[in-house]
Amino acid sequence: MERTNSKIPFVGLHAHSVAGSVFDGFGYPQDHMDFAYENGMEALALTDHGNMNGMSYQVLHAKKMKAEGKNFKPIFGVEAYFVPCLEEWKEEYEKIKKDKKEAKKVIQDTDKVETEDENASKSKSKSKINSYRHLVLIAMNQTGLNNIFKLVSDSHQGDNFYRKPRIDYKLLKKYGEGIIASSACLGGVYAKDYWNNREDGREAVLEAMRETTRKMQDALGDRWYGELQWNNVPEQHELNEYVIDMHKEFDLELISTADSHYPNPDAWKDRELYKRLGWLGSKLPEWATTQLPLSVEELGMELYPKNGDQMWETYKKYSDLLGFKYDDDLVYDSIVKTHFIAHDRVEDFMPDDTVRLPGFVVPEGASAAETLIKESIGGLRKINLDNNKEYVDRLKHELTVINERGFAKYFLTMKAISDTANRHMLAGPGRGSAAGSLVAYVLGITQVDPIKYGLLFSRFLRSDATDYPDIDYDVSDAFGLKEILAKEWGDTTVVPISNFNTLQLRSLIKDISKLYDIPFSEVNSVTSKMVREATPKAKAKHGIKAGVYAPTFEEVMEFSDSLKNFLDKYPEIKTHVEALVGQVRSTSRHAGGVVIGEDLDKHMPLICSRGVVQTPWSEGMNVRHLEPLGFIKFDLLGLSTLEMIQSAVGHILRRKHGVDNPTFADIKEYYDKTLHPDVIDLNDQKVYKNIFHKGKFAGVFQFTNTGAQRLSMKSKPTDIIDISAITSIY
Repeated sequence: MERTNSKIPFVGLHAHSVAGSVFDGFGYPQDHMDFAYENGMEALALTDHGNMNGMSYQVLHAKKMKAEGKNFKPIFGVEAYFVPCLEEWKEEYEKIKKDKKEAKKVIQDTDKVETEDENASKSKSKSKINSYRHLVLIAMNQTGLNNIFKLVSDSHQGDNFYRKPRIDYKLLKKYGEGIIASSACLGGVYAKDYWNNREDGREAVLEAMRETTRKMQDALGDRWYGELQWNNVPEQHELNEYVIDMHKEFDLELISTADSHYPNPDAWKDRELYKRLGWLGSKLPEWATTQLPLSVEELGMELYPKNGDQMWETYKKYSDLLGFKYDDDLVYDSIVKTHFIAHDRVEDFMPDDTVRLPGFVVPEGASAAETLIKESIGGLRKINLDNNKEYVDRLKHELTVINERGFAKYFLTMKAISDTANRHMLAGPGRGSAAGSLVAYVLGITQVDPIKYGLLFSRFLRSDATDYPDIDYDVSDAFGLKEILAKEWGDTTVVPISNFNTLQLRSLIKDISKLYDIPFSEVNSVTSKMVREATPKAKAKHGIKAGVYAPTFEEVMEFSDSLKNFLDKYPEIKTHVEALVGQVRSTSRHAGGVVIGEDLDKHMPLICSRGVVQTPWSEGMNVRHLEPLGFIKFDLLGLSTLEMIQSAVGHILRRKHGVDNPTFADIKEYYDKTLHPDVIDLNDQKVYKNIFHKGKFAGVFQFTNTGAQRLSMKSKPTDIIDISAITSIY
């Protein structure tokens, strides 16, 4: 496909994606970037609402584009929520909380979905506690990016967060270095002055905007820009005229923006439907109660990543349509100015991806490699194997691989986690390939001697490995361990990892059908059996004859006859489903993953979800966004089996050993003396006959699968090697 050639230079400095503007922006950052490139653009900013959740997609896709020979510059930013003074806002919040009726409204408000309505009046009818203004922030360089990280992190912390994360002039002035800002949309900082004072006349609006301009220029100097937008909303053009007045009075430079919300001109209808899905189950706002528009003209705005020529055409079209007269040269300059900012004021840089692990695990004056060697030798000496040549040689080999790969601090961090856990709760003996590491064993991270059981270190970590190790660490109380670590090390040092839930096929078909008034019974008859219909054919396609298989969205669409017939009957549903499946629905937390590193709020833009501060990016089966940006995931997993063992040992101590109120130290001592893998009798045939031969599998880890149970009763294992074989098969 040949790229569009735009005569007028322009870069979009205000843009939203589904990654960070849920139920408002549509399409992932890479979709926007690809279209912008094909549309003749050389750069694009991403400025999602109050967060930078999409930045990881932005960074990784920019690297991919560069590898493909595409010269495209990612620009990092955020559209922050702003109030003039957080202290005054908090005072108002406290007053409202004291009023029982108002406090009840506040509590109810916190769970409401909110999507932006570009046409809605942002008048002063909104209560002070719900009040905020939009403010676009762009990073000029790494310093500016780190400052935006800090602003976003602080806005999500404590009292700064109520429905929305907020910053104010004080924070902006404190962390303003390296940041360019603009006045945003009809919900922006100048727009708030306009809505709050328009009834009092032109001079009242101007005076409020003068005060805003003075404060912004005090905080940012010549890095404060007035923002013009072009659409079919009369109030937008009235606002444009006021912003131009600020340009004339204060020599304020102007930019024009597309405020893009979807990745191409054809995606407007899918975005409108996506916005409505965000309100299902809530009281619908007026705009969401109407039928979907038949054309983009009904919306009065085109919110895709435009090039310079399209920006000029949009300006001429809507200003003529509404009868507003502008200085063409001034508007032209505001369009071209974005290109100057993007390429002359914003440096060509990628975020610092230095690996960030805690420094406190390494003693002052020592290196991580030296410390790991010392701790490992000490651990080997502790178990009296420091004179055993096989163990010494294996330890030397593992330490060489680990230190050559630069992973020493990771193991020291895991040791610190393990040491903390072992003071408070039972930890698992070792899960997966990590049990093949002698270093992990002598550090106390695992409890299984890899040499004794013939476990290979190379299965865990190869000498040519580039990815960090991944040790799954089991404990009886994962939530409790995370709380302890956060309390001891700091809640900006130990941060839970986010998961981003997406729209799935079954629920999406139901929700879209509801908006199109298709009978529920008809929809349910399809969604209840479509996966069941598709699974056998999908398995056959891949040559899978046994086991569980979950067909992909495309396979269900291909192999379910019921679904195909339904979509043939309602083709509009198919069009929307194909566009919307996989779009972000909500934010949750990873089951066990945390990132550990000092001052993370300065190195990533932390977010708040349901009262918990967590990472803006995810790491798991579907996405891998943390490690490429320098943040290492630690999996701390809660295992109910360990919780039961811990409880059972407590009962044994009370009933058999006369310990009335056993402490965890008592439980740990008993475990180490009788149940630790190094001391337990793994050849006790009574256990094999009573449990594994007779089928008494209740609560036995990895024997909940009926296949494993049947094989065990049939093969009658007599040692741990037999057990390992069975669990390997299932």
